[in-house]
Amino acid sequence: MDVAFINPANVVFVYMLVRELVHGDEVESEPQLQAVVLTCLYLSYSYMGNEISYPLKPFLVEESKERFWDRCLLIVNSLSRSMLRINSEPAFFTEIFTELKACGSNGANLPPTSAA
Repeated sequence: MDVAFINPANVVFVYMLVRELVHGDEVESEPQLQAVVLTCLYLSYSYMGNEISYPLKPFLVEESKERFWDRCLLIVNSLSRSMLRINSEPAFFTEIFTELKACGSNGANLPPTSAA
C-alpha cells in the first residue's frame, strides 16, 4: 500500500529543513533556491517515506550530481539532530507546526529575516 507523501508530518518536516537552509539575503538565484528546496524534498521523502523508490532525476536541477549529494550530506550533517527530534519529541513537532501555520496566516507572521 502506498502512503501519500503530502501529509502534515511531511510538510512540517520539509518546512523545518527549508527554514533552516534558506535565508532571503543568502539566496543567490532562483535556480539555487530550487536546488535547495528539491534537495529538502528528496531528503524528506527518503527520511519520512517507507522506502526510496522514486527516481532521483526529478530532484536534480544542476548538471553535477556531486553538488546534489554534497548538499544532501551538508543538510544531514547539520540538521540530523532536528530531523530526529521532530519525530521523537511531540512538543518540538508542535512548535514547528505552529510556526508553519503562522506563516500561512496571510503571510502576516513570517519569521523575521536578517534583511533590513
